[in-house]
Order: sequence, then structure tokens, then C-alpha cells
Amino acid sequence: MMDWLLDTLVWTAALIALVLLIRRPVARWFGPQFAYALWALPLLRLLMPPLTLPAWLAPVEPATTSVPASDSTGFMLVEFAPAPFVEPAAPQLLPYSLQEIALAAWLTGAAIFLYLRFRSYHRMRQDLLAEAREVGRAGKVRLVETPLTGAPLAFGVIDKVVAMPRGFLADWDREARDLALAHELAHHQGQDLLINMAAQPLFALHWFNPLGHLGWLAMRRDQEAACDARVLAARGPAERAAYAKVIASFAAGPNVALAAPMACPVLGDKSIIQRLRSIKMNNHSNSQRWLGRGVLAAALLAMPLSATISYAEPAPAPEVAPIPPLPPVPPVPPVPPAPMAVQAAAEAPIAPDGQTAVIERVISEDVEKGADGKDVKKVRKIRMIRNGENISEEEMREIMIEVREELAEADRELAEAMKQHRLAMVTMRDAEGKMPHVIVSCDKDNAQEWVSKEGEGTKVVRICTADIMASAISGLESARASVAKDKNIPDDVREEVLRELDQQIKRWNEKNS
Repeated sequence: MMDWLLDTLVWTAALIALVLLIRRPVARWFGPQFAYALWALPLLRLLMPPLTLPAWLAPVEPATTSVPASDSTGFMLVEFAPAPFVEPAAPQLLPYSLQEIALAAWLTGAAIFLYLRFRSYHRMRQDLLAEAREVGRAGKVRLVETPLTGAPLAFGVIDKVVAMPRGFLADWDREARDLALAHELAHHQGQDLLINMAAQPLFALHWFNPLGHLGWLAMRRDQEAACDARVLAARGPAERAAYAKVIASFAAGPNVALAAPMACPVLGDKSIIQRLRSIKMNNHSNSQRWLGRGVLAAALLAMPLSATISYAEPAPAPEVAPIPPLPPVPPVPPVPPAPMAVQAAAEAPIAPDGQTAVIERVISEDVEKGADGKDVKKVRKIRMIRNGENISEEEMREIMIEVREELAEADRELAEAMKQHRLAMVTMRDAEGKMPHVIVSCDKDNAQEWVSKEGEGTKVVRICTADIMASAISGLESARASVAKDKNIPDDVREEVLRELDQQIKRWNEKNS
């Protein structure tokens, strides 16, 4: 609400200033009626409600974090902006904020402004009708004579009245009398009294603003000039000259209507001069009038651009039912890779530009025991898909992540093999609780061999852990040699992969020492 009030105050003040600036050129170019129509702009802006747009039209706020490119280790660095220091709020001495106090004073002043305006109009109406005598009717408009006015005066929205001086219909020149009455009746026909009352809230919001006072006087003068243009629209030069004399005659003498801002009186000498000048501004061509209508239509169409805009709250995300867990998948027995296929893939050249090539690189090889006790060769490799262009930073990061994952998997499998040997020493107990005799020996090709001595009733376990580690290191060194001599691998990729393999070989050698 506060935002709408402030926006309305600013925009209506800007539109009042704009109309004050262009009203006289518009009256010269297009006629007084177009200058009077300009005052619809601030009035319509006052009535314009705030616009609420959909949430998806809201502007996206820029992110406050910056994410630089990751370094060669594969970690992503995220830099967060430090939180600004917020000073502790001072203790509030008043029960209301200064903004609330200013808003209350502003709206109170506006309410007092409206009360004084409507009270003044109501008292003027009572005074004029207290000693008035009805002398006729013009449609729904009552014609009355009263001693409290020196010139014809139109007032009333529902009960429409034209008040005249005593003897106005009998003593005045007939032509001048008819023109004066035509002017006041034109006020009623153009609903000028209703417009004056509808404009009071606009100028009440600007009760403290000099633009509000100047705008009200200018609107009333433009209203009188527009009313003159309606009266003279179908009259000849002689009637125009007589009408100018009638207007000039109203400039002298006091008028009780000057104390009634919402009636339609003659507003002093400046208004008389403007009205006399406006009489000469009624001879415009049809093209000028159509151009003026187009300018007004464009201004009205642009009015929504000044509305107070807010955005609707985004709709809450629908609740998603939890996905039930999938049934366990039975383990698939390992399938030994085809050595020839691996070798062929390793030697595949890089495809030319515009074509896609798949390149596989072996990074480790080792031999494990299968479920049937036979040796199974296990090969770890990485795949690169390229289109003949240089490796980007994102591709490099993905390749190194895959290499590190494969090496970490090799670490886990090696640790699992060593664990199985340790468990063999614990689980190999006979029925009498006797501990088997474990012999660490590496004099046979088989990495581990279990032998039983039936005569003595003792089980002998022969294991060779060094062969397991040596085999793993050998496979890793063989993969390093293949990568080092492969010229199809880009230099930057080969350097990074070799660095990772060297670190892994160093760690395994330290464990085996």
C-alpha cells in the first residue's frame, strides 16, 4: 500500500508538471478542448491499481558467488562473497517509525483538504438557494435568480442548477444573455461539475505541493476555455465578437462564486485573458483534430507503464511421492575382456574435424582368481570421445576424475585381496580349535596354496602376499609405459595421466617395502 501511494504521488506530480508545460502549445496546435483533455492523464493515473505480474516474469537476481575453473587436482573452488557488516539497530524511542508518522500526516492533510473543499461548496450552494427564485427550466437544469451572484453560475451534479442575478432575464441584452446561459448549460452538458468533484482526491494528495495548487487553477482555466469552444463551435464571427464582450464584462465586480472552488465561476483576470485568446483557437482543420486525438490515445496507452508493479509469489512445488526401492539385482559373473579388442581400441587414431572418434586407454592390468579358481585378467581403461578439436578444460577434468576413480578402485581391490589373506589365518581352525601353521613363502608360481598334513593332523597354509602387490605394481607400470609411448593421446592429457599413475606406483611401492 505504501509503495502504491508513493508511486502515485510521484507519477501524478510528474504528469501535472507535464500538462502545465505543454497545455498552451497543445491549445494552439489542436484547440482548447485537447488542452483540457490532457488533465485526464493525472486523473487516470490516480485511479490506476497496482499490477501483479506472474512470478515467472520477475527479474532474476544476479548470483553473488563466483566459480573459477578447477585446478589440475580435480577440486572445484567456490568463492563466497563475505557477508556485509550490519550495525546493530538503535533502540526505537517512538512507538511508530518516521515513515508511518509522515504517512499519517500526509493522509490527514489530504482528508482536511477534502473536508474544506466540500464544506465550502455545500455552504455556497445553501447560500445561493436560500433566497433563490426558480424562473424556468432547460431540460433537467433549474434556472434560478438570486441576489448573491453577479454573473450566471452553474453548480450541482444530481440537482443541476444555473444561478443568475436578479432581473438577469429581463434587463440584459438578449444576445448576451443567451450566450451567457449557453455557456453555463454547456458546463452541465460536458459534466464539468462532476469532473471537478472527481479531481478533488488528486489535488488533495498534493495539498502540500505547489504543483497541486497550480494544476487545479490551470485545469479550471482550461475547462472554461473548452466550454467556450463548445459554445462557439457552430457560431459565426458576429456571435464570437458578442461572446467575447460577455466574457470581458464578467471581469469586473465581486463574485460569490470565487469562494466556491468546485463551481464554474470566472477565475479572475488571467482566466478572462486566456478565454479571450482561446476564442481565436477554434479554427483548426480536421487533420489537426485527428492528430490531436492520436496524441491523446498514445498517451493513454502508455499509462500502464507507470503502474506500480509487483510479482506474484511462485507456486509451491508439488509434493512428489517417494520412489520405492528397486529390487536387488543378482550379481553378474565377471567376463574377461578381450585383449585384442582392447589393443585395437588403444591404437585407434583421432578422427578428423567434424567426425567422432572413440579412444580407449588402458591404465592398469592385473590378474585375479575367478570363482572357478582360474586366473582372470582384469583391465582398467578410460574412454575419450573427441571430434578432432583440442581437449577443453571440462573434458580434461572429466578424464582425470575417471582416472582417479579407477585408481581408487584398484586400491580398494588390492586392500580386499590382502584382507582375504588375513582372514584365512583366522578362519582356518580345525574342529579341535588348533591354529593352522602358516608359511609365508613365494617360491611357487601360485600366489597362495593350502596344504594339509594328514599324518600330523595340522593344516599348513602357504601364502605369498608380496606376489599380489608385485603383480599389481607390474600391471600399473605396464599401463604407464603404454600411455607414455602412445602418441595419439594429447600431450596435456598424457602428462596428467602419467602424473597420477606415478603417484599410485609410488604409494604401492611404499606399502610393499
